[in-house]
Amino acid sequence: MRHRRHSYRSGLLLAALLIATPAARAGLSPESVALVVNGDSWASLTVANEFAALRHIPARNVILLHGLTAPDYTDVNRFRTEILGPVLHELDVRGLRPQIDCITYSIDIPSAVDVSADMAGRSFGQTTTPVASTNSLTYLHEWVMKKDADYLRLDINRYSRRTLPLVDGAPLSAPEREAYQAAMKMYDQKQYAPAAEAIATLARTPRNDGGVYYNLACCQALAGKADEAMKSLTEAAERGWRNSGQTESDADLVSLRERPEFKALIAKMKATRVRVQDTMGFSAAAAWTEKGDIADSGRDAGPHYMLSTMLGVNTGRANSVDEVLTCLKRTSIADGTFPRGTIYIERNGDIRSATRAWAFADLVDQLKQAGVNCVLEDGVLPTNRVDVAGAIVGIAEFDWNASKSKVIAGAICEHLTSCGGMMGERDGQTPCTEFIRAGAAGSSGAVTEPYALQEKFPSPFMHLHYVKGSTLAEAFYQSLEGPYQLLIIGDPMCSPWRARGTLSIEGAQNKDEVKGAITLKPRCQNAAAFALFVDGLRVDEAGGGTTPSFTLDTGMHADGEHTISVVATLNDAPKTRIRRDVLLSFANHGQSVTIAKKPASKVAWGQMITMELACESAASIEVLHFGHAVAKQNGAQATIEIDSSALGMGRVELRPEGVMSDGTRVQGPTIKIEITDPVTRHPGSTPAGAQKGLKLVAGGRAPVTVLDTFGVDWIAKAGVKEGEEFELSGVFEASRADLYQLQLRSNSAATIEIDGQPALTGGEWNWRYAPVPLASGRHELTLRGKAGRDPRIDLRIGAAGTSHPSEQRFTHAVR
Repeated sequence: MRHRRHSYRSGLLLAALLIATPAARAGLSPESVALVVNGDSWASLTVANEFAALRHIPARNVILLHGLTAPDYTDVNRFRTEILGPVLHELDVRGLRPQIDCITYSIDIPSAVDVSADMAGRSFGQTTTPVASTNSLTYLHEWVMKKDADYLRLDINRYSRRTLPLVDGAPLSAPEREAYQAAMKMYDQKQYAPAAEAIATLARTPRNDGGVYYNLACCQALAGKADEAMKSLTEAAERGWRNSGQTESDADLVSLRERPEFKALIAKMKATRVRVQDTMGFSAAAAWTEKGDIADSGRDAGPHYMLSTMLGVNTGRANSVDEVLTCLKRTSIADGTFPRGTIYIERNGDIRSATRAWAFADLVDQLKQAGVNCVLEDGVLPTNRVDVAGAIVGIAEFDWNASKSKVIAGAICEHLTSCGGMMGERDGQTPCTEFIRAGAAGSSGAVTEPYALQEKFPSPFMHLHYVKGSTLAEAFYQSLEGPYQLLIIGDPMCSPWRARGTLSIEGAQNKDEVKGAITLKPRCQNAAAFALFVDGLRVDEAGGGTTPSFTLDTGMHADGEHTISVVATLNDAPKTRIRRDVLLSFANHGQSVTIAKKPASKVAWGQMITMELACESAASIEVLHFGHAVAKQNGAQATIEIDSSALGMGRVELRPEGVMSDGTRVQGPTIKIEITDPVTRHPGSTPAGAQKGLKLVAGGRAPVTVLDTFGVDWIAKAGVKEGEEFELSGVFEASRADLYQLQLRSNSAATIEIDGQPALTGGEWNWRYAPVPLASGRHELTLRGKAGRDPRIDLRIGAAGTSHPSEQRFTHAVR
């Protein structure tokens, strides 16, 4: 039974019309997405810059975090205080919470969270392992913020589209769930008879979850009660248990296999067509009922969720910054393309494939009915295919390059295996980041051992929801019953099969100067609703009647440049959203910010950005990046200098603002700058060392070899004492030219040099990050410093994922 569910259901127009087809969004619009960034990391800022530019994310929707304890792994209490709590607080303070449907995270933010603190004092079975993903804890934010470990339940997601027909029956109450978990623990301890008795007691009341009866059958069979087990198994099938392959191969049920009624039940299960609830657009503001519908009786009628993904991962077995950027660029052009590719389902004898085999045949039929080609084949990966529009894989290890297949833009490719989402540099099995490297728009994997439970992984019907117009994030969460361990990587807004539509607005032209009240009239065929946004904040809503209109009082907003956007929600199943925006200048008070001297349009990372600004009568002038001030100077005229290293790389948008003595603001025009890689590119000509590991010299003693720096106390273990100067050096190979990342946390004053040039300093036990462009070839890393009390150093370097220097990658000269 360890491989099965232990669950419990408990102008815009004035003269001409502007057509908005390219900006359409299925289920999500830029205004409904919050972007979370590690503000201390150049890499996190770089990815955020590109995603915000590609997806038109408003600056007010970007939340910068500082002082994170780690870039890869944290515990649930720190997650609440450092990440989720501050993000939700900012959404409330900024007035954004009612409109946000998705929180997506840039890189250098922990992807895995130890939740054992929330599990203390409660009984859980062996399969409820204590590590969760950041995106799933965000999805289940209501429980997480209350420290309610029910977020670990495998039936917690009411937005999940369940198999049909839905079964009437009572969900387990909170005390009954505790009793059920206690029974699962007895099963783990091989106390099968008492486990069966405990579950049978719960099953006397008809339940809406076939998994309860399936687990009862397993316990009864192992306890030698074959007749009772057969009866419970039949009840499980009648109450929605569909996994014939798992049932047929389950070692717990071996005593039933030769019984005619068992064989007949398996044949009946295989012959039963599998259908799931209809695809449905998501709303974070909605309360969700037990049957997966939006409650119509108010906000407190059910739980609320929040779509969430990671845009990428850059630590451990991860992707490079360039790979993440490439992924985001590919996904942004996939929307509404209706790709002419094939979704491949790989079937093999591995449990990782068999766990989802119950849905394969019916998924093929339903995708073909939807006009999308789908191939069910025996194998591990699609081979020599050039049209991979999606892939369902179940295997521990794979080599995508060896398959010689090509992924087309927008595809979701993922595999069910134990360690697919475990990003630790020393974890096993192939990580899901390999699919991102191959060109997938999104992928997923468990952040700890999941025990091959279907509820912890996407149902194959995820691809059906995607094809029916859902966004990537919606498709994933519609297919997940118990999402807490699933790491989802990718652009949440990607929607290759979204409906096409047009949106026009009458009442103003782009770059108009306006004052007072203006009337905007949106027009969109088949629209169910419209929403009006000013600089990303929703200010009005209207139904999709024949002549909807918005009256906007511009005098309620600061003078200067503003982005006005209208989002139409179509009257279709995925609630496709179509967006159109216009840039207007509000001129109610005669105030403006002028750019007397524009900055260079392109600068290298680390160089200064200089501009001259003026705002009549202003007490001070600020320049904002993602809504946060990165420069300020008092007075009505200012010569501003900004260190570009504080902004990340890529396409950066800056906003100058004048601040009056009474606190009112004047918004200046957006300044667009491209920040390129650092000027210095290290050539890669250092000779290799003869000795594996790194050389450490400290306190005037003879050099010693350090084989591993994985633990932060490696320096103390090497004998370095407080007050001693030290130097660690080693040579490593860059297999190709790339932008490497340095990550350093040290309680000892320390400087990192690459090929003799300073690259990063640390010493306050805060994480520091720096980019290093390296040519292919060998390079030397040198860490110099003076040991503090109880010296600790966490040093990582890499391109496609950072890792700790060790004998696996580094050599040094023997002398």
